[in-house]
Amino acid sequence: MSEYVPDEVVVDILLRLPVKSLIRFRCISKSWNSLITSSAFVHSHLNQSIPNNNNLPHPLLIVRHCSSSANRALDKEHYKLFYDNEAFEECAEFDFPAKSRSLKHFRLIASENGLICLSEQERYVLWNPSIRKCSNLPKPCITARKHSGSTCHEAFGFDPRTNDYKVVRIVIHHSTKEAPVEEALVEVYSVSTCSWRLSSASLTPSTNFTDWRKPKACLKGSVHFAALGQRNGTGIGFVLSFDLHDEVFREMIFPHNMTRSHTDIVTCVFSGSLALLCYDEKRFSCSIWVMKEYGVVDSWVKQFTIDLAGGIEKNVLGFRKNGHIILEIRKEVYYWELFSYDPESQQATKLEIQKNMHTFCVDTYRENLVLLNQANVVSRSRVTKKRKNSCELEEMKRKSEEAEREILRQKQLKAKIDRQLEDIKRKQERQEQLREEVTSIARQFHFQMEMDSPQRQLIEKLVFEFRELHAEVKAELQELEAIIKELQEHI
Repeated sequence: MSEYVPDEVVVDILLRLPVKSLIRFRCISKSWNSLITSSAFVHSHLNQSIPNNNNLPHPLLIVRHCSSSANRALDKEHYKLFYDNEAFEECAEFDFPAKSRSLKHFRLIASENGLICLSEQERYVLWNPSIRKCSNLPKPCITARKHSGSTCHEAFGFDPRTNDYKVVRIVIHHSTKEAPVEEALVEVYSVSTCSWRLSSASLTPSTNFTDWRKPKACLKGSVHFAALGQRNGTGIGFVLSFDLHDEVFREMIFPHNMTRSHTDIVTCVFSGSLALLCYDEKRFSCSIWVMKEYGVVDSWVKQFTIDLAGGIEKNVLGFRKNGHIILEIRKEVYYWELFSYDPESQQATKLEIQKNMHTFCVDTYRENLVLLNQANVVSRSRVTKKRKNSCELEEMKRKSEEAEREILRQKQLKAKIDRQLEDIKRKQERQEQLREEVTSIARQFHFQMEMDSPQRQLIEKLVFEFRELHAEVKAELQELEAIIKELQEHI
């Protein structure tokens, strides 16, 4: 890989670089491209960036919102990056490349390590804003055409044991006259294999999910759903976890002293722990329960309760590094604003972000190289003529810039050759002059048997200078030949 630096040192340096630099460095050589796109490097780079991201003075949050209008062509998804500091400064905006075919916008399933999973009906998309790459997933095994009268619950997460990202679909086929028994089927999409596969995991009957259409928490290699069900004749609430590696369901009972008035429960991650957002029946308050020790039911602790009274509607979207909570608050029927809520002072501060649609989503963000070794594929069936022309213009501009760089390089080589030729010409003239002087002196003393010492020294000096100049001219001629050969290769 390098003649001067050991390979392991090069790898260690590359692992510390940002994604933008690594994308550029793929062009250096085939070996660097192979290294940077390898699965091992992608996962090592992510592991290297996680502690760095946690130690940043200002971590990053990605905010999603969607704008809608009567003209579907104007519907757009917006993704903006903010520093999680006191000013909540915007630092970047990403252009989402896919377009929904039948809905106004995609539904966000979840984001994990900066990789975003979205869907519309049975179409699934994975998008990595860091490398501007978007990929359509193949069609699932279980479809509405094959299983009508069913509901689907989805989740997206990361399996740390296999370094693989997975999409989980739980399709519940409800009982009918023809099929009186309720059936639940589970299928899993793996990014490493680029395929869907039916899982043998079995779901206990009469399991009802409460977090409909909300992102599910991913933690400890499992995705987590909030659910209700009958167990031994008693109705209970529990967190239903699905292990992404073993592909088995496990149940963790809700806190024992959680009131039954909480009808809207959503799983999330709070400071690295599994947590529940529990809205009361009229959504006047939201309690946040945290499982301090993962898997231990007795470790549930009510962290705090947020007063949501006042205003038309309020929702908890996420958490900040300073412990504040990000809320979206509806001011008017179609007008929403983001606020940062301090649970200690119970004061909410405007983040100066407002939109006209109830589609805000907030999550932590980190750069990664996932999907780098996969094709950049989005649906082209709905690509507008304007976008197509824009892509063609960008390609023409890129080729034009490459041609201009090549012309400039050839001009520089030609100038260098001209300078070399001028220098050689001058030295050849000097060489001829020396030859004539030596010949003249030799003729002058041709008939003398002996020469005096000064004359002999003069002749020896001229001969030595002649030989040195001859060697220089020969070397420069060889260099000139190499330059001409290089120029011919680029023409």
